[in-house]
Amino acid sequence: MAAVTPINQGLLTQTREAIVRGLRWLRQHDAEIAQIQDLSAHYKAPYLYAAVGDPVLAGRYARRIGLQFLQPDGDFRTGPADKGWSHLPCSPANRYLYSNGWIIAGLRRLGYYGAAARGIDFVRRFQSIELGGFASRFEPATGHIERHYLDSSSTSSAGLALLACGRVEEAARAGDFLLRLLDAQPHPDRFYYCSWETGAGLMTDVWGDEDPNSVRGRKQFCLSAEADPRYELTWLIGKPMKLLARLYDQIGSRKYLEGSTTLFDFFHKLGDERWHNYASCKTMWASAELYRHTGEPRFAETAGRILSWFCESQLSGGLWVHYLWYRDEREQPLQAALDLVQELCAEMSDVVFDLSAAGV
Repeated sequence: MAAVTPINQGLLTQTREAIVRGLRWLRQHDAEIAQIQDLSAHYKAPYLYAAVGDPVLAGRYARRIGLQFLQPDGDFRTGPADKGWSHLPCSPANRYLYSNGWIIAGLRRLGYYGAAARGIDFVRRFQSIELGGFASRFEPATGHIERHYLDSSSTSSAGLALLACGRVEEAARAGDFLLRLLDAQPHPDRFYYCSWETGAGLMTDVWGDEDPNSVRGRKQFCLSAEADPRYELTWLIGKPMKLLARLYDQIGSRKYLEGSTTLFDFFHKLGDERWHNYASCKTMWASAELYRHTGEPRFAETAGRILSWFCESQLSGGLWVHYLWYRDEREQPLQAALDLVQELCAEMSDVVFDLSAAGV
């Protein structure tokens, strides 16, 4: 039977136009972008330009990542003792491998295998032998991995990189850690706790600090269905949704599909403003893949609704403003703007593929 697509022609046209505007905005700022030395401005570029099919820019960024940011230990960072993220220091402090996952997946997609191989060897050092999850924290100056703390975002980023490199068994162990973490949730209808302390279990003593910029703030460790969903870090469920969906595709075990669906269902426990949260892009990204694997309309409807909002919320010049952190375009640093535009253009491209490729 011929494939059907749940993405209507109007939304498909809107999405293509939004991606084109985003890419145009990036080209207009090419000279400024080239001057930024912080890795946070560039780490999604290889994946983006692989996704949208621009071999010239893909090659330029792959070379820059490999020559400027790949360190002798296999990590990608701004300098020998500096990960980067001068505009958002809470990110590498708690989710160190997040950028590594994007870079490795992008380099593999481009066939830039040498740098990706060195990168994945560094990432593999973070995996817990006992639990399969990945450590959250690393100190570049000393090379110390803080192995007491694991989290689902680092685990998901590492797992996606492992799958991109064909290391399915190690990725499956990462997925099994995510399932363990889901099983341990004490209030699964109210909260999703994303971090694990080895020897103690799920970290639930995370309350008291509601500042999203705080390294120790609650929002870094727990997604609450009882808080304002427009300002929650909903990517805490979107990234593990994506890894579990890919593991289901690769391995075929329904436990991974069920785990991904559990996270999908939690997203729908949040209030209506969940649709207007920039961090929900990862739920969009994962939901579209779940639709491709299952054909269930609810996944396509969720992906399409979030996709539509991203088309509507883009500024006329092609930029998006990350309202989780910034009030307007003037307040948003260029690094943060690049992070958001690169990610959204890449994920929107992937979403169109998944929604269009699903067949029944």
